[in-house]
Amino acid sequence: MNSSTAHANRLSILHLLCLTAGVGIAITITRGIDRLRFSADAIYYNLDGIQGIDAFAALVAAVYGVCLTTFIFAYRSGDLWGSPGKTLALLFATMCVLNWTLDLFAAVLMNYRMQIGPPVGMPDTRGYITGIWYRDFAPSLGYVFGLPVLALVVYKTRLQGASWRMVWIGFFVFALLIVGTMHFDVDQHLPIAIRPWYFEIAIGIPIVLLALATGLSLLRRERLDWWTTITAPLIIVVWGIGVFVKATAA
Repeated sequence: MNSSTAHANRLSILHLLCLTAGVGIAITITRGIDRLRFSADAIYYNLDGIQGIDAFAALVAAVYGVCLTTFIFAYRSGDLWGSPGKTLALLFATMCVLNWTLDLFAAVLMNYRMQIGPPVGMPDTRGYITGIWYRDFAPSLGYVFGLPVLALVVYKTRLQGASWRMVWIGFFVFALLIVGTMHFDVDQHLPIAIRPWYFEIAIGIPIVLLALATGLSLLRRERLDWWTTITAPLIIVVWGIGVFVKATAA
Protein backbone atom coordinates (compact mmCIF):
# COMPACT_ATOMS: atom_id res chain seq x y z
CA MET A 1 0.00 0.00 0.00
CA ASN A 2 1.53 3.35 -1.02
CA SER A 3 1.41 6.46 1.16
CA SER A 4 -1.42 8.11 -0.80
CA THR A 5 -3.61 5.01 -0.52
CA ALA A 6 -2.86 4.67 3.18
CA HIS A 7 -3.78 8.32 3.71
CA ALA A 8 -7.07 7.84 1.79
CA ASN A 9 -7.95 4.93 4.08
CA ARG A 10 -7.65 7.09 7.21
CA LEU A 11 -10.37 9.47 8.33
CA SER A 12 -8.90 12.96 8.24
CA ILE A 13 -10.04 16.49 9.03
CA LEU A 14 -10.46 17.03 5.28
CA HIS A 15 -12.85 14.07 5.11
CA LEU A 16 -14.90 15.46 8.00
CA LEU A 17 -15.06 18.91 6.42
CA CYS A 18 -16.20 17.41 3.11
CA LEU A 19 -18.80 15.26 4.88
CA THR A 20 -20.15 18.34 6.66
CA ALA A 21 -20.27 20.25 3.37
CA GLY A 22 -22.04 17.28 1.77
CA VAL A 23 -24.76 17.40 4.41
CA GLY A 24 -25.28 21.13 3.84
CA ILE A 25 -25.44 20.72 0.07
CA ALA A 26 -27.90 17.81 0.38
CA ILE A 27 -30.27 19.81 2.60
CA THR A 28 -30.02 22.78 0.23
CA ILE A 29 -30.89 20.61 -2.78
CA THR A 30 -33.85 19.10 -0.92
CA ARG A 31 -35.17 22.57 -0.04
CA GLY A 32 -34.63 23.74 -3.61
CA ILE A 33 -36.76 20.89 -4.94
CA ASP A 34 -39.47 21.76 -2.39
CA ARG A 35 -39.49 25.36 -3.63
CA LEU A 36 -39.71 24.33 -7.27
CA ARG A 37 -42.60 22.01 -6.43
CA PHE A 38 -44.48 24.56 -4.32
CA SER A 39 -46.57 25.96 -7.19
CA ALA A 40 -48.16 22.52 -7.57
CA ASP A 41 -48.31 21.82 -3.82
CA ALA A 42 -50.14 25.13 -3.25
CA ILE A 43 -52.90 24.09 -5.65
CA TYR A 44 -53.27 20.40 -4.88
CA TYR A 45 -52.55 20.50 -1.13
CA ASN A 46 -54.00 23.97 -0.35
CA LEU A 47 -50.77 25.37 1.04
CA ASP A 48 -50.47 29.09 1.75
CA GLY A 49 -46.69 29.10 1.88
CA ILE A 50 -43.66 26.87 1.64
CA GLN A 51 -43.58 24.64 4.69
CA GLY A 52 -40.67 24.85 7.11
CA ILE A 53 -38.03 22.19 6.80
CA ASP A 54 -39.15 18.91 8.33
CA ALA A 55 -36.68 17.59 10.89
CA PHE A 56 -36.85 14.00 9.69
CA ALA A 57 -36.61 15.05 6.03
CA ALA A 58 -33.48 16.98 6.98
CA LEU A 59 -32.08 13.82 8.61
CA VAL A 60 -32.74 11.80 5.46
CA ALA A 61 -31.07 14.52 3.39
CA ALA A 62 -28.12 14.39 5.80
CA VAL A 63 -27.83 10.62 5.25
CA TYR A 64 -27.84 11.20 1.50
CA GLY A 65 -25.19 13.89 1.83
CA VAL A 66 -22.93 11.76 4.02
CA CYS A 67 -23.30 8.66 1.85
CA LEU A 68 -22.79 10.52 -1.42
CA THR A 69 -19.66 12.24 -0.11
CA THR A 70 -18.42 8.98 1.40
CA PHE A 71 -18.98 7.20 -1.90
CA ILE A 72 -16.86 9.78 -3.74
CA PHE A 73 -13.98 9.11 -1.34
CA ALA A 74 -14.61 5.35 -1.54
CA TYR A 75 -14.58 5.37 -5.34
CA ARG A 76 -11.26 7.21 -5.37
CA SER A 77 -9.73 4.73 -2.93
CA GLY A 78 -10.90 1.68 -4.93
CA ASP A 79 -12.10 -1.78 -3.84
CA LEU A 80 -15.79 -0.88 -3.52
CA TRP A 81 -16.82 -4.49 -3.00
CA GLY A 82 -14.35 -5.42 -0.26
CA SER A 83 -15.61 -2.93 2.32
CA PRO A 84 -19.20 -3.09 3.64
CA GLY A 85 -19.10 0.65 4.33
CA LYS A 86 -18.12 1.46 0.76
CA THR A 87 -20.86 -0.83 -0.55
CA LEU A 88 -23.38 0.82 1.77
CA ALA A 89 -22.27 4.26 0.59
CA LEU A 90 -22.70 3.11 -3.02
CA LEU A 91 -26.26 1.94 -2.36
CA PHE A 92 -27.39 5.14 -0.66
CA ALA A 93 -25.53 7.35 -3.13
CA THR A 94 -27.45 5.58 -5.92
CA MET A 95 -30.75 6.12 -4.07
CA CYS A 96 -29.79 9.76 -3.55
CA VAL A 97 -28.97 10.46 -7.21
CA LEU A 98 -32.07 8.64 -8.48
CA ASN A 99 -34.35 10.38 -5.99
CA TRP A 100 -32.98 13.86 -6.64
CA THR A 101 -32.94 13.44 -10.42
CA LEU A 102 -36.52 12.19 -10.65
CA ASP A 103 -37.82 14.64 -8.03
CA LEU A 104 -36.10 17.55 -9.79
CA PHE A 105 -37.56 16.53 -13.14
CA ALA A 106 -41.06 16.29 -11.65
CA ALA A 107 -40.67 19.61 -9.79
CA VAL A 108 -39.47 21.52 -12.88
CA LEU A 109 -42.26 20.03 -14.99
CA MET A 110 -44.90 20.89 -12.37
CA ASN A 111 -43.55 24.42 -12.04
CA TYR A 112 -43.92 24.88 -15.80
CA ARG A 113 -47.38 23.30 -15.98
CA MET A 114 -48.78 25.39 -13.14
CA GLN A 115 -47.89 28.55 -15.04
CA ILE A 116 -49.89 27.44 -18.08
CA GLY A 117 -53.12 26.64 -16.27
CA PRO A 118 -55.55 23.73 -16.71
CA PRO A 119 -57.31 23.11 -20.05
CA VAL A 120 -60.65 24.94 -20.26
CA GLY A 121 -63.58 22.59 -19.71
CA MET A 122 -61.30 19.60 -19.15
CA PRO A 123 -60.27 17.75 -15.96
CA ASP A 124 -57.08 19.05 -14.37
CA THR A 125 -54.53 16.32 -15.06
CA ARG A 126 -51.46 18.52 -14.76
CA GLY A 127 -50.38 16.74 -11.59
CA TYR A 128 -49.82 13.46 -13.41
CA ILE A 129 -46.63 12.54 -15.26
CA THR A 130 -47.16 9.58 -17.61
CA GLY A 131 -50.05 8.54 -15.37
CA ILE A 132 -48.07 8.87 -12.12
CA TRP A 133 -48.92 11.51 -9.51
CA TYR A 134 -46.03 13.96 -9.32
CA ARG A 135 -45.39 13.28 -5.63
CA ASP A 136 -45.10 9.54 -6.37
CA PHE A 137 -43.01 9.93 -9.53
CA ALA A 138 -39.58 9.54 -7.90
CA PRO A 139 -40.36 6.47 -5.72
CA SER A 140 -42.43 4.81 -8.47
CA LEU A 141 -39.51 4.82 -10.90
CA GLY A 142 -36.53 5.15 -8.57
CA TYR A 143 -36.89 1.75 -6.93
CA VAL A 144 -37.39 0.08 -10.31
CA PHE A 145 -34.25 1.74 -11.69
CA GLY A 146 -32.38 0.78 -8.54
CA LEU A 147 -33.06 -2.96 -8.86
CA PRO A 148 -30.22 -3.61 -11.39
CA VAL A 149 -27.77 -1.80 -9.10
CA LEU A 150 -28.92 -3.87 -6.12
CA ALA A 151 -28.60 -7.07 -8.15
CA LEU A 152 -25.05 -6.05 -9.11
CA VAL A 153 -24.23 -5.37 -5.46
CA VAL A 154 -25.53 -8.79 -4.38
CA TYR A 155 -23.37 -10.43 -7.06
CA LYS A 156 -20.20 -8.38 -6.50
CA THR A 157 -20.20 -8.76 -2.71
CA ARG A 158 -20.31 -12.55 -2.74
CA LEU A 159 -16.80 -12.65 -1.21
CA GLN A 160 -17.87 -10.63 1.85
CA GLY A 161 -18.91 -12.36 5.06
CA ALA A 162 -22.26 -14.14 5.25
CA SER A 163 -23.79 -11.57 7.60
CA TRP A 164 -22.94 -8.71 5.24
CA ARG A 165 -24.21 -10.62 2.20
CA MET A 166 -27.54 -10.97 3.99
CA VAL A 167 -27.64 -7.17 4.36
CA TRP A 168 -27.35 -6.64 0.59
CA ILE A 169 -29.97 -9.31 -0.09
CA GLY A 170 -32.17 -7.53 2.46
CA PHE A 171 -31.89 -4.26 0.55
CA PHE A 172 -32.82 -6.07 -2.66
CA VAL A 173 -35.89 -7.56 -0.93
CA PHE A 174 -36.78 -4.09 0.39
CA ALA A 175 -36.73 -2.63 -3.12
CA LEU A 176 -38.91 -5.47 -4.40
CA LEU A 177 -41.42 -4.86 -1.60
CA ILE A 178 -41.64 -1.15 -2.44
CA VAL A 179 -42.03 -1.88 -6.16
CA GLY A 180 -44.74 -4.37 -5.21
CA THR A 181 -46.77 -1.84 -3.26
CA MET A 182 -46.19 1.05 -5.71
CA HIS A 183 -47.15 -0.89 -8.83
CA PHE A 184 -49.10 -3.95 -7.70
CA ASP A 185 -50.80 -2.83 -4.43
CA VAL A 186 -49.22 -5.68 -2.48
CA ASP A 187 -49.85 -3.83 0.79
CA GLN A 188 -53.61 -4.09 0.24
CA HIS A 189 -53.40 -7.79 1.08
CA LEU A 190 -52.03 -7.03 4.56
CA PRO A 191 -54.04 -6.30 7.72
CA ILE A 192 -55.19 -2.67 7.91
CA ALA A 193 -53.20 -2.07 11.10
CA ILE A 194 -49.94 -2.96 9.34
CA ARG A 195 -50.44 -0.97 6.12
CA PRO A 196 -49.37 2.44 7.51
CA TRP A 197 -46.12 0.80 8.65
CA TYR A 198 -45.40 -0.96 5.36
CA PHE A 199 -42.41 1.20 4.40
CA GLU A 200 -40.87 1.18 7.88
CA ILE A 201 -41.19 -2.62 8.07
CA ALA A 202 -39.81 -3.09 4.56
CA ILE A 203 -36.75 -0.88 5.10
CA GLY A 204 -36.43 -2.37 8.57
CA ILE A 205 -35.52 -5.75 7.07
CA PRO A 206 -32.09 -4.66 5.75
CA ILE A 207 -31.56 -2.17 8.59
CA VAL A 208 -31.98 -4.84 11.27
CA LEU A 209 -29.68 -7.12 9.27
CA LEU A 210 -27.22 -4.22 9.05
CA ALA A 211 -27.30 -3.78 12.82
CA LEU A 212 -26.74 -7.52 13.33
CA ALA A 213 -23.85 -7.62 10.84
CA THR A 214 -22.20 -4.60 12.47
CA GLY A 215 -22.68 -6.08 15.94
CA LEU A 216 -21.24 -9.45 14.88
CA SER A 217 -18.21 -7.73 13.36
CA LEU A 218 -17.61 -5.91 16.64
CA LEU A 219 -18.05 -9.07 18.71
CA ARG A 220 -15.58 -10.90 16.48
CA ARG A 221 -13.22 -7.93 16.74
CA GLU A 222 -13.08 -7.64 12.99
CA ARG A 223 -11.49 -4.49 11.62
CA LEU A 224 -14.11 -1.97 10.48
CA ASP A 225 -12.87 0.84 8.26
CA TRP A 226 -14.09 4.41 8.67
CA TRP A 227 -16.49 4.10 5.75
CA THR A 228 -18.35 1.40 7.68
CA THR A 229 -18.18 3.07 11.10
CA ILE A 230 -19.67 6.28 9.69
CA THR A 231 -22.37 4.98 7.34
CA ALA A 232 -23.75 1.94 9.19
CA PRO A 233 -24.52 3.52 12.61
CA LEU A 234 -25.89 6.68 10.95
CA ILE A 235 -28.38 4.74 8.82
CA ILE A 236 -29.44 2.55 11.76
CA VAL A 237 -29.99 5.56 14.04
CA VAL A 238 -31.97 7.54 11.45
CA TRP A 239 -34.26 4.56 10.82
CA GLY A 240 -34.79 4.19 14.57
CA ILE A 241 -35.62 7.90 14.88
CA GLY A 242 -38.09 7.61 12.01
CA VAL A 243 -39.89 4.70 13.64
CA PHE A 244 -39.96 6.47 17.02
CA VAL A 245 -41.30 9.73 15.55
CA LYS A 246 -44.04 7.92 13.63
CA ALA A 247 -45.01 5.80 16.65
CA THR A 248 -45.28 8.81 18.96
CA ALA A 249 -47.20 10.84 16.38
CA ALA A 250 -49.79 8.10 15.83
